Amino acid sequence: MENVEDGYYTKTKLKNEFGLKPFDESQYDATAKLYVHNKWGNYYLYHIDNCIEIKKRKVTEHPITLQSIAESLYLINKSAKVSRDTKNENYHQRKHSVVQAAKTRQFKLYDLKESVINKLLSEEKIEIKGYHTMFDGYLMLLQLGDFTFHRPVSKSEIADLTCLGVLDHEVSSVRTRDVSLNFFEAENLLNRYIS
Repeated sequence: MENVEDGYYTKTKLKNEFGLKPFDESQYDATAKLYVHNKWGNYYLYHIDNCIEIKKRKVTEHPITLQSIAESLYLINKSAKVSRDTKNENYHQRKHSVVQAAKTRQFKLYDLKESVINKLLSEEKIEIKGYHTMFDGYLMLLQLGDFTFHRPVSKSEIADLTCLGVLDHEVSSVRTRDVSLNFFEAENLLNRYIS
């Protein structure tokens, strides 16, 4: 940022380059009109002396068991659906940066889910229960312990499976189960499982 006095930074720069955050975000120290990403914008600046260190999130490494994998998949799946809902809600409000961030996160989490399910299938540790039809395709229903998950599949993949009916709505993002891990622990566990 040219023409900005030393020691003054945006929240993003403080976080990414210094691992700091303002004591109080509502009490900015200066403002600046800056040309960023081909457009002008007003930015709040905070002096580095009025910041504190961001505490690192502690992630407990849980043992990899079928139960912990099931709980982790549940959390990741619900979190992906939260991103799906965020993307859809903000699309109509034309908040394109929010839509893009939510879409990226949604696809990242669904890719992780898919990799885990593929490994579970190859190890014959997850059970295929059948499939549901939806307005735009087919969803295979899988069960791991007492958790169930849907996976989009093609028509050829359901040839020998039992139809379990029609889903006329998107699966909710609301958590209805208690699990023993938090999101970061779940993500860490699933990445360790597939690596």
